[in-house]
Amino acid sequence: MGSDSHNARGQVRVPRLPPELELAVFQLTAWFHPEMTHTLILVCKRVCTWVEPLLYKVVQNNSTGSEDRILRMMTSKPPEYLQAHVRHVALINFIDRRDVADLLSTCTDIEDLAIWTPGDTYPALLDDMRHLTRLRHLSINIFDLFGGYSRFQLPPVEQLPLSLVNLTHLDVFGTPTAELCPFFGMLSALTHLAFSDIYMPLLMQHALDTCPALQVLVIVWTQSDAHEETPETPEITDPRFCTVFCTNFNEDWEMGAWDGEDFWYRAEAVIAAKHHREIKGARSSPCSTV
Repeated sequence: MGSDSHNARGQVRVPRLPPELELAVFQLTAWFHPEMTHTLILVCKRVCTWVEPLLYKVVQNNSTGSEDRILRMMTSKPPEYLQAHVRHVALINFIDRRDVADLLSTCTDIEDLAIWTPGDTYPALLDDMRHLTRLRHLSINIFDLFGGYSRFQLPPVEQLPLSLVNLTHLDVFGTPTAELCPFFGMLSALTHLAFSDIYMPLLMQHALDTCPALQVLVIVWTQSDAHEETPETPEITDPRFCTVFCTNFNEDWEMGAWDGEDFWYRAEAVIAAKHHREIKGARSSPCSTV
């Protein structure tokens, strides 16, 4: 009598998992090991269908030739496919403004956008970003977005695109000025605000005072690490304020895009620990008696 591992013809029976378990295994593998996705899509047609969308979940042009990948993506996949799957985009190297406009008008379900193209943040991006009604995370030179030193103009709140009004996380870099103060109070959904390598206590205190939903305001030091001295921040005592280190911003952003522990996570942990110490201190303080 043949063993259970062989069929009636004596052929070896290849064990098969239930389809839903197969799906979970391959998708989790691709999720936690994105570098394996190109290999996994070659396994078979059904696996390709399951994991190929993860190739488009996180898109960035941070190395030589990867910009071509973005342009190839725009021409090799139909717009509805890109709209359904592209969620996180970081533009790091230069990319033509027309291609940026095409990208943002096609991938309209982007939730997380970083525009770090050096010296190429411009007011026309505001119109390009109007398509992104699901945008919640933004990293950008916000001062240049509104015109910079030469033609700064902050629109009234009713003219701001929903892509800005609905932000929950905003990372500001560059050199903001006091002219930006009114802007932060316009962001009624903003819970997390970061400034990269900037300490402007008056501007930051104004944001803490005027952002109705703000829970975290963090300075991200990218030019130093925890073993080096950083500027002191004695002027701000608000418990929602903290500083963290981030020596590789690109990798940190990608980690967050894959639901890992990015600088936002670390800032939340610092503030939670601060809150815990305050509660513990209050409970351990002796009660005053009359």
